[in-house]
Amino acid sequence: MARFVFLLALALGLGLGLGLPKAEQRPTLNKGPNVIVIMTDDQDQLLDSMSVMPNVRSLIGAEGVTYDKHYCTVAWCCPSRVNFFTGRAAHNTNVTSSDAPHGGWPKFNNVGLNSNYLPVWLQDEGINTYFIGKLMNGFTKGNLADPAPPQGWTDSSFLVDPWTYNYYNSHWTNRANAQSEADIASEQGTHTTDVTGRKALDMLDDAAARKGQFFMMVAPVAPHNQIGGGSTAPPIPEKYFNTFNDRRAPRSENFNPDEPSGASWVHDLPKLTDKEIQRLDEIHIGRLGNIAAIDDMVGSLVDRLDDLGILDNTYIIYTTDNGFHIGQHRLKDGKRCPYEEDINIPLLVRGPDVARGVTSSVVNSHTDMAPTILRMLGVPLRDEFDGASIAYTADEVAGPTKKHELVNVEFWTSTSGINSMSSGTYYNNTYKALRLISDDHSFLYTAWCTGEHEFYDMTTDPGQMFNRLATPPRGSASRYYGRSEEELFDRLDALLMVTKSCTRDSCRDPWATLFPGGEIGGLEDAMRSEYDSFFSNQPKISFSGCVKQHVIAEEGPQGVNIFGASRQAVI
Repeated sequence: MARFVFLLALALGLGLGLGLPKAEQRPTLNKGPNVIVIMTDDQDQLLDSMSVMPNVRSLIGAEGVTYDKHYCTVAWCCPSRVNFFTGRAAHNTNVTSSDAPHGGWPKFNNVGLNSNYLPVWLQDEGINTYFIGKLMNGFTKGNLADPAPPQGWTDSSFLVDPWTYNYYNSHWTNRANAQSEADIASEQGTHTTDVTGRKALDMLDDAAARKGQFFMMVAPVAPHNQIGGGSTAPPIPEKYFNTFNDRRAPRSENFNPDEPSGASWVHDLPKLTDKEIQRLDEIHIGRLGNIAAIDDMVGSLVDRLDDLGILDNTYIIYTTDNGFHIGQHRLKDGKRCPYEEDINIPLLVRGPDVARGVTSSVVNSHTDMAPTILRMLGVPLRDEFDGASIAYTADEVAGPTKKHELVNVEFWTSTSGINSMSSGTYYNNTYKALRLISDDHSFLYTAWCTGEHEFYDMTTDPGQMFNRLATPPRGSASRYYGRSEEELFDRLDALLMVTKSCTRDSCRDPWATLFPGGEIGGLEDAMRSEYDSFFSNQPKISFSGCVKQHVIAEEGPQGVNIFGASRQAVI
C-alpha cells in the first residue's frame, strides 16, 4: 500500500510539472550498465580538432569504436540536439532553428517534447538522469520554467542565456527543477569548461552513491565562439595559453579556393581577404585551446569512473552537436551548410560489450543515438523512432551487419548570418540533401529552395569542389555501375523524395518505400536499366519558397510512385 501511495504521489507530481526534490527521487529498480554522453558545441571532425584530444582517442577510441562516418542531420545546435534526444528527424519534430519561434527551448516546449524525450523515457524505467551544461538555445532566465522546467532529470545544472556563451561569466541553474531567476548562480572569473567539469564530477559521485543505473550528459559550450558584443574566438583556458599559437586554420583543398564552389548563396561568395583569414587563424587557435581543455575534462571523468569502480560497467559516448567550417568554400567560420565539414562529426564509444580499438565506417547519424542509448541501458525501443541502434558490439562490428547506406540531411533558412562577419543575412539557406555511402560510392546530392541542385562524387572529389549539377557542370563526367550520370541523378532524386519527408520505417529503409516487394537492396541494384522508366517518371524535388520551418505546402510533391503498383506512396 505504501508503495502504491508513493507511486501515485510521484505520478501526480510529474503530471503537474513539479518534479521531486533530489532526496525523494525514486530508487532505481535494477543495476544494469550506465551511459555518459559528452557532447561538445560546434566541433569539427575533419579540420584538426581531434589532434589535441589524446584522452578521447586513447581512453575512448582505443578502448572502443571510432565511427568515421557519423553525421548530424541538421548542422545547427538546437535542431541537432533535439534530433539526438528524440531519435526523430527534424522535419518530424519541426524544431528547425536555434531561435524562437521555429526552434530553441520555447519551440521544444510548445510542441510537447519536454515530456517526450530521452531522459523522461529513462526515468520512467527507474534510471537516474543527470545533465550538466548547455541543453539548448533560448533557455533563458525568464523562461526556464515556462511552462515547466526541463523534465526527466534527477539532477541538473543548465547553462542559462544570455550568458551561455560568456566563457568567464557563465550562469547556471543551481538545483533540479529550477523555477526562477533566484535559482541561477553565476561563475564569474572561472572558465566555463572548468565549471562544467567540476559539476560533472560532483554529479557523478552522486550517481554512484545511489547504487542505481544512471544516464548522464555533459555538454560543455566550448569550442563555440564567444558571443556578447559580437562573435569572437573562444577564450583559451590558462593552461593552454600560447600552446597552439603556431597552428593555422587547416588549408584544405577547398580552403578559400580560387574558383567558386558550392551552390546558391555559397557560390556567390567572394574570396576571403588576408584580414579575414588572419581572423580565422585566431579562431582556430582559440578552438584548439578549448578542445584540449575538454580533453582534460574527459580524462578526469574516466579517472573518477575508475576510482568509483564503475568504469567497466559504463558506456562513454563522445560526440558534438554539429561540425564546423572555417574557410572552406570561401565560407568564414560557421556551420549550417550541407558540406562534409559541417555534417561529418566525431563519434567515439566505449563500454561493457563494445568492440575495442576499432574504426568503423558504418554510416549512422544523430537520429540513431536515442535508440542506441536505450538499447545500451536495456530499455525497449520506441515506435516513433526514425533511427535505429548503431552496431557497437564486438560481434556486430566484426560480423556481416546490415549497413545503413544513407543519411538524410536538411536545413531551413535562418534569420541570422550564416557566416561570421558576413556582409548580409542569407534567407535562401533551405535545402534537403542525401549523403549516400557504400564500399563502392560516396555521394552528396542536394536540392536547394532556390531550385539549384548539387552533386559531388566524393570518391574522386573529397573536397566537394566540382558540382556536376552546376550550369555548366564542373569536373569530368563519370559512369556509375555502367550507367550515365543522368540515370544516377534520377535515382538520387527519387530517394531524396522519400527521405525529405520520411517517418519511421521510410527513414530507416527508404528503398522499401519505392520497392515494397524487396526488389532493391541498395543503389547498385537500383541502377539496373529495367528501372530507368520507373525512376525517370518519378515526381521531382521542388520548393515553393525558402521558409524557416518544415511547411509541407512549401516543399513540393509529397508522393512517390511505387514500383509495380498503379498508386503513389504519400510520405
